[in-house]
Amino acid sequence: MMYESELAKIKWKAGLGKALAIVAGVSLLAGIAELFLLHPPFVYQVLLFFVTAAFPPLALYFYLGYLRSKRLKEIDDNLPSALFQMASFPRRTSAERMMESVAKSDYCALSEEFGKASKQVRAGMSVPKALEALHERNDSLLLGRAIALLQNSYESGSDMSGAFRAAAEDVFRLQALGREHASAMTMQKYTLFAGGAVLVPLILGLLLNIVSSLDFASAGEFGVSAETHEALAEAIVLGEQVYMVVFAAIASVFIASNEGNAAKAVLYFAVSAPFALLVFALVRGISII
Repeated sequence: MMYESELAKIKWKAGLGKALAIVAGVSLLAGIAELFLLHPPFVYQVLLFFVTAAFPPLALYFYLGYLRSKRLKEIDDNLPSALFQMASFPRRTSAERMMESVAKSDYCALSEEFGKASKQVRAGMSVPKALEALHERNDSLLLGRAIALLQNSYESGSDMSGAFRAAAEDVFRLQALGREHASAMTMQKYTLFAGGAVLVPLILGLLLNIVSSLDFASAGEFGVSAETHEALAEAIVLGEQVYMVVFAAIASVFIASNEGNAAKAVLYFAVSAPFALLVFALVRGISII
């Protein structure tokens, strides 16, 4: 079951689909109630409804994803030490004993997963199937390689200590490269967020306030009626709001693509677009409730 371990942490046993359906239903009802109880300008009415109806289920889904990625990172971080430990066993050591050793060590989630696999073996499941189940529960490429080595060791009975040691060294190198890439992307990520959610709406709101404060009493002398001027001002406001939403969407897709997780674009957009419109409204002094 998807996110089984993560749902267990929040004491939920009915499955991911039912959890999302309940949260989405409650959020939708709350959003509909806002439409009747609150009377902000139309754009901000849509904003409030969107945030109330869409954000809670999105937040739940991506929170579970965060727990899952945190667990996988914990597994990957402890994997080199576990591989070195398996490499230290003498030749002809059984795969079952290696698995038991990792399970009894202090490798957090990795030891927990190997503990589950060891219990399955003791219950009668074959070692290859237990290892395959372990891999299916944790979609980590690095763990998959370690499992392939264990399966090879079990099936061939050959000495795999050198392969375990080489795999551990490769994992160390890959993790170092990953940390360098993450640090390089962090500044770019927060710069885009700050620009799209704060700086752009702040500047646009201030400029619009300055223009709106100018004296257009004599606009009629230039053939522009007060009604036309007001309609033009409303069109400018709407255009700026559309621009901020589009900017947030493009920035969200760009950041998520660089992180290698396109689904996160939905979460980033759900946070940055409403926040940008909120900042714009506050700068212009509009009450949205």
